[in-house]
Amino acid sequence: MNRLRELRKEQGLTLDEIQSKTGINRGTYNNYESGKTEPNKKTWQALADFFDVSIPYLQGKILFVDLSEDEQRIFTDVLDVLITTTDNKAIHVLEALLNSFKGCYFEENTRIAPEKK
Repeated sequence: MNRLRELRKEQGLTLDEIQSKTGINRGTYNNYESGKTEPNKKTWQALADFFDVSIPYLQGKILFVDLSEDEQRIFTDVLDVLITTTDNKAIHVLEALLNSFKGCYFEENTRIAPEKK
């Protein structure tokens, strides 16, 4: 899901204010927020400029440049380990890592695994 609603609310903006500041109809913007419709490339860029973020970040993706310095160091450390691992083991480890985090919740930098049934 994209971050349009999150960023709008963080800045304390209403849909009417978004319309007046960006020229995007409030109903259209609401459809973008809910994922009913997708902005075109030009509109993604205009919204990214408006919120001062990258298009991928706005779309709900996180890139290296969107990470804090600490997160970039962790990313680099993990990447170094993965690229020095041989025989596709890195792919298996990364897949296991991603699968392990599916369904986990993150609160205040603490991983809390869901309760087992």
